[in-house]
Amino acid sequence: MKSIILIAILIIVAGCSEQPVTPVSQTPASKAAGEVTQNKQNKPTDSASAIESGTAEDGRTEYTYRTAGRRDPFRSLILGLKEKKVAGLTPLQLRSLGELKVIGIMWAGKSYSAMIETPDGKGYLVQEGVFVGPEGGVVKNITADSVTIEEVFTDIYGKKKTKKTVLGLRPKEEAVDEDI
Repeated sequence: MKSIILIAILIIVAGCSEQPVTPVSQTPASKAAGEVTQNKQNKPTDSASAIESGTAEDGRTEYTYRTAGRRDPFRSLILGLKEKKVAGLTPLQLRSLGELKVIGIMWAGKSYSAMIETPDGKGYLVQEGVFVGPEGGVVKNITADSVTIEEVFTDIYGKKKTKKTVLGLRPKEEAVDEDI
């Protein structure tokens, strides 16, 4: 018990010192470039040069936040990505694949071309390699009765995967048996 009291007294005495405690004060890092301050020898110095060098007059290092080339930290990351995706996209890229309908396929010499209709009734002629859908889908194959679209996406594990979507010329219930 006496040893515990002795250790407590030593800790208290060691914590006391003769030097007074000076409070830490922060100076604003962004001063106008034209401001002139006085240093310890009472010589005027330019505060902008002190900020650029990274040290203050009293020897402390200062930090200045430069916004050039950085995004706004208060702007949503998710909304920013959606805004970037929408800008500059074709009408076929703005519509999901479920909204698109193949209304015609024609032979154009060496390959097929397809006519795709959007819900607003407008038709667009597509060939292989055209971007379709908001997720970056690409028309990979056009046959006599369907259009195949591939979308590359990243799954929850970070792996790249490919999703194939086939848009038929006719829905399955309207399909005509060609064997007759």
